[in-house]
Amino acid sequence: MYRGPLQCFRCDLGFWDACYTTKTNCNIGEKCYTGRGKAGDVLEVKLLGCVKAKECELVTNVELFSNTTIYMMTRHCCDTHFCNTGHTLPLNTLLSLILQYLPLTLVLW
Repeated sequence: MYRGPLQCFRCDLGFWDACYTTKTNCNIGEKCYTGRGKAGDVLEVKLLGCVKAKECELVTNVELFSNTTIYMMTRHCCDTHFCNTGHTLPLNTLLSLILQYLPLTLVLW
């Protein structure tokens, strides 16, 4: 029985639990993930998407804002459709949050 590609939520960059979330299809050998990390001591960063299974549950360095900030992230994986559910926000709300906190994060580095 053909199940088709694994479907996951995708968020390229979210802060705290605020993500502009879309849907995506994973490639063969990938799982859905929720990635969480902390930039500095203030900014909690969240990513959603697909990742190779061997990259699950590993702590990795992730670059934010073109090499100006590096933070540690762990990708927690799952393997059922849309298992990496995230809170969704309208795009204008997310952009407002980003613009509000971006100056604070840049000052801290």
